[in-house]
Amino acid sequence: MGSGVILIRLTGLVTIESEGRAPRHLSSAQAQAAFCRLVLERNMGTSRDQLADTVWPNGLPDTWASALRSVVSRVRTFVDSAGLGDQTQLIARGGRYLLRLPDEVTVDIEHAEEMVVRAAAAHAAENFADAQRFATAAVSFLRRPFLPDHEGEWVAETRERVTELLLSGLEIASLAASALHDERAALQYADEAVKRAPLRESAHRCLMTAHVTAGNRAEALRSYHRLCRILAEELGIDPAPETQAAYVDLLGSPATSAGRARRHHKRDRAPVRFTGRRAELAALARAWESTRAGSGRLVLVTGEAGIGKTRLVTEAARRVGADGGVVMFGRCEQGAPVPYQPFAQALADFAAATPEEALPPLSPEARRLLNALAAEPQQPSKTADRLREESLWTLGELLAGVARAHPVFLVLDDLDLAAQDTLTLLQYLFRRYGLALPLMAVATTRAQVHYSDRFRAVVQDLDREGAVHRIQLRGLEEADVRVLMGQLLPEGDENAPPAHRLIADTGGNAYLLLELLRWHQENPDGADRSGAALSPGILEHAAARLAALDPAARQLLRTAAVAGPSFEFDLVAAAAGLDADRALEALDALVADQMVTEVVAGGRGLRSVQEYRFTHDVLRRAIYQQFSQAHRRSLHGKLADAIERLRAEEPGRYSRSLAHHRAAGAAPHGDRRAVHSSWRAAAGAELDGAQNEAIRLYRQALHHVPHADLDLRTDALTRLGLAQLAGGHPECEQNLLDASIQALHIGRLDLAAQALLGLADVVSERPRLRDETAVLIDILLAKAGDTSAGTAGRTIDDLSRGRLLARLQRLGKKPAPGPVTIAALRAMAQELRSLTGIDHLARRFALADEMRLVATAVGDSTARVIAAHHRAMAAEALGDMPALREALAMLAVAAEDGGQEGDVGFADALLVDHAVATATAEGRFTDAAAAGRCLLPPEDDGSHGITPVPGTLAPKQLLIARWLRGSTWPRTDRAVLDAADPVERSLAALLDGDRGMPHLTVRALAIGAQQLPPGDEWMHAAGILALCAVEVGDVATADAVRELLTPYAHLSCGMGYRSFLGPVSFHLGRLAMVAGDWDAAELHLMSALSHLSGRQARPWVALAQYELARALEARGRLGDERCAQALRSEAEWTLADLGLRHSA
Repeated sequence: MGSGVILIRLTGLVTIESEGRAPRHLSSAQAQAAFCRLVLERNMGTSRDQLADTVWPNGLPDTWASALRSVVSRVRTFVDSAGLGDQTQLIARGGRYLLRLPDEVTVDIEHAEEMVVRAAAAHAAENFADAQRFATAAVSFLRRPFLPDHEGEWVAETRERVTELLLSGLEIASLAASALHDERAALQYADEAVKRAPLRESAHRCLMTAHVTAGNRAEALRSYHRLCRILAEELGIDPAPETQAAYVDLLGSPATSAGRARRHHKRDRAPVRFTGRRAELAALARAWESTRAGSGRLVLVTGEAGIGKTRLVTEAARRVGADGGVVMFGRCEQGAPVPYQPFAQALADFAAATPEEALPPLSPEARRLLNALAAEPQQPSKTADRLREESLWTLGELLAGVARAHPVFLVLDDLDLAAQDTLTLLQYLFRRYGLALPLMAVATTRAQVHYSDRFRAVVQDLDREGAVHRIQLRGLEEADVRVLMGQLLPEGDENAPPAHRLIADTGGNAYLLLELLRWHQENPDGADRSGAALSPGILEHAAARLAALDPAARQLLRTAAVAGPSFEFDLVAAAAGLDADRALEALDALVADQMVTEVVAGGRGLRSVQEYRFTHDVLRRAIYQQFSQAHRRSLHGKLADAIERLRAEEPGRYSRSLAHHRAAGAAPHGDRRAVHSSWRAAAGAELDGAQNEAIRLYRQALHHVPHADLDLRTDALTRLGLAQLAGGHPECEQNLLDASIQALHIGRLDLAAQALLGLADVVSERPRLRDETAVLIDILLAKAGDTSAGTAGRTIDDLSRGRLLARLQRLGKKPAPGPVTIAALRAMAQELRSLTGIDHLARRFALADEMRLVATAVGDSTARVIAAHHRAMAAEALGDMPALREALAMLAVAAEDGGQEGDVGFADALLVDHAVATATAEGRFTDAAAAGRCLLPPEDDGSHGITPVPGTLAPKQLLIARWLRGSTWPRTDRAVLDAADPVERSLAALLDGDRGMPHLTVRALAIGAQQLPPGDEWMHAAGILALCAVEVGDVATADAVRELLTPYAHLSCGMGYRSFLGPVSFHLGRLAMVAGDWDAAELHLMSALSHLSGRQARPWVALAQYELARALEARGRLGDERCAQALRSEAEWTLADLGLRHSA
């Protein structure tokens, strides 16, 4: 750092250092924690709750808000006293604290992180001097501990971050020093890394490299054996493939497949027979036949890590060798010390395995080089010196000479890792000798995203020459997975994971499949079936895949692992803290590396989203498993924040996802945000009919309630109990009892009312707590009568009182008449008026029954009529005929028992409406007309709240009779039409032969440009609209009305019991016929016939039969004609008997 820079040290003693001033120290441990978090989160700010949790990780004090202000004041004083300038501010805004520092301020942890990143980049570019300088600078900042006297989630997470940075810095410094032959520094940094992280294999590999650099091969071997012992004793595993490969290098042998093999347990793992890849093997066999015929080529076998590239080419090589072909094997390694390393390895092995007399004729230079390679296979330095002395021509001549004598199958494993000299030699061979040389080079490579520019250029150059053939490896197929299962798992293993699940977990990746199967084989009790534990091989494979990514892609993938098996890109990018450009580049890298796969890139909900999924879910679980608990909570919280910020306009669709992340990111001692998000998700689950999921979410909410918040706990317990009651769970009784008792004790009468309403429903079927429930309701009603406590939650509304009084009546305690009961009945009637229509039928039915109980108990005949009316309306719409008959009987009794003339008047008028509807439905048209004339509508003051006014529906129903009778029924009176709805006027006009204006009106209503009447009138108007749409005969209009009615296919058209226009299925069938959808017409009309037969609605039955006959005739399938004739014959007889037209 240059002069004039202000340095903030967060490691060790928390200080601010600036030129010309003595360092300022912050002594208070609480202030230190607050200052550190404010500094590191100064870009986005820190919320009050987060800062308080950091300062007091073991629980907040009672007066934490004022105490936090004191801590912040000490931080502000510390910052001001450091003299950082006028730009320095610590401000509170929107519930967050923001610390603003001048641009010249440097924070030690941030500076060290930047140095580690630059060191890694320099090392990758082989700029070892800069790599060592940057890494050493980072280590100097990070050696001191971070807040050693303070604990907590955030502190632990940051301490983890600092430790990881320190270890990375030490490793890079050691490797760079080794590359620069600075043996002392290499050993010093590697030794420190091993001491700080004894189980970190990469640190041990650095130490081995450092010993080799120092010329201490024996010490390097001793380091490896020490690591083996530690891993075996501490974890029961063997070193990773990279570590074993380094050990093999120490012994002077190439890291072949045997060197890469591993055992995660002490038991030996049996080899697995090669499985699948028939098409790929066939392609390689064809290429080899062409090579034997004299046509050489380069075959690139590409695919992700672990997909089985090396195993495939090894199997192909084995088959070539068994057929008498010459096979050579060389593996490319990054930074290999030997020039032309894979070719040198292949030629050395060939020379060692071939008798002198069997060697092909070679030039003296080529023979000399081959003998030298065979003599020095264990001495890489001598081999390197020897190869540097040779010309490219000599190596090419040597390979060409072998190939001329015998066609060569040359395996070049990991060719994309090859050094430039190896690529140059490969290019030289195909350019110098063309495709006439019988040499088939089979190279394995990673995905193209990992290709270097040089490698890509060489492949493109050879491709232009026609020398390149590509084989892209995909995942194994399900049949191949079953074969592997048969090899590794005992027959009849009931706990074996199904093949399709293994495919979903691994994407068919051969290495991951074998690891899962072997892990199951070695854990027959199913230790891993829950996904809580994975094999060390999978964990290390995931770590290696992560390590190969750049930091942005790594961060995006780690955050996505927390999001779940599939994720939405913008949410994960926001949670990862990546800007749009970096996030998109990271996403491209992950897709190219086959870590994630695009699922959807189109419209969903209110916006266009980009959804992706993990190609291998087991890697996602492995990544997630390696997070600390604090890190998981942090990432879940960031994802929840991203959902709330970016999906605010779609709370319903994302409620469960938000609840999951809020719960997973919740503070250990309670989190109100987790509670409320779980409630919202549970409410959505209930609307979707997923009651068990709702119960789980309510239980989750209860788990996250802070222990001291009794109001919130009572609310959560009440919600859980009510959800359990709806789901039929027996434990609801105890939860509702506890919730009601607790609510009464803390004065939350509103919650007590909710809990007792549910508890009373429970004890009506389980009498164990009937007396206790009645006592609790009495106590609640008594407390509610005390109006001195008027704060929210300290009283209950009249509707709840009425419902509680109904529960008392069911429990055998008759409520007394009085002002409270009158107010309760009035509130229940008002609530029933708000429930008209088709959206709340079950609730309307239940509340009407509750009102009936209270009204009967206190002898209120008007309330009884209102309750009976609403119960009958809901029963008719629901198609519950027994309940409808019971409700109509109650209405008749209430009308007969009414003490006031007005009561009898509007009750009788309702019954007349029903009589007209019933007579019309059954084809008794004369009776319908007579019933409509027998009673004039009573004078109506609107106090009952029933709409339309009782006794006014006869003209509406008689219009339907006119439609049924056609020309044999009188035209509708003009005065009636003037008072009718637009859709009714349209039907009358269509029956009179007019089409223009009715068609326009019907179209406007069908597309929503004009609204149908609301409430109970909607289904009546919708039925007339369907009749009009069929009369109009326009396909587009018919389809629009079909779409409008389809959600209500199980209901009837009409105003409850007061009018009848047939079932919705009848209209859907006729509309389908307009559109020519004969199958849908048959389905709906058959359903309508079943419904209508039970009502004895002869005209409607006949019309449904007639329309069904027409649909079958139009469809014309085998057997349809005979069935149609029978239906038509029966329909025509009924229609003639009733005097109805045939083409209604």
